[in-house]
Amino acid sequence: MNILGTSKPLIVVGDTDGLIAILHEEDIHHRKAVETVTKLLALSAQTVFPLTTITETITTLIRKLNKPDLAALVVRQITSGALTIENTDTGILNEALKVFDPKSSKKKTIFDAMVVACAKKLDTNVIFSADDWYTKLGFTLAINLK
Repeated sequence: MNILGTSKPLIVVGDTDGLIAILHEEDIHHRKAVETVTKLLALSAQTVFPLTTITETITTLIRKLNKPDLAALVVRQITSGALTIENTDTGILNEALKVFDPKSSKKKTIFDAMVVACAKKLDTNVIFSADDWYTKLGFTLAINLK
C-alpha cells in the first residue's frame, strides 16, 4: 500500500531543479532534496522525469552551472535505466500550453508546464521540485508529503 491507503503506487514527477539539487552538492536545495529522496524511497514512490526535464537538466548543468561531469552522470543514469523517463508528445505539449503564460515570470517556463502536463497524464499531484508555483496550481511538493 502507498500513503494514500490504496494499492496504486505513489507516482512523483520530477522537475529539473529537483534533479539538479540531488546531483549538485553545492545547490541551495541539496539537503532538502536528499531528505525528499529518502522519504520517497521509504514510501516506495516511483519518480518519473519528463523527457523535457532531462534535456533541460543536461543543458542547465553544462551551460549554466558548468558541470559537464554531472551532465555525464545523468546520461549514465539514463542509459543504465536508473532514471524513469516519461515520453512527451504533442498531446503533453498542448496540455502544457494551457498553463504556460509566456508573459508571466521568466521562472515559469514551458519546461515547468510540461512537468504539470506529465503529472496530469500520470494522474498524480506530487512533484519533486522546490518551486512553489506548482502548489499554486494545486500540486503537492514531494518534500511536503507526510
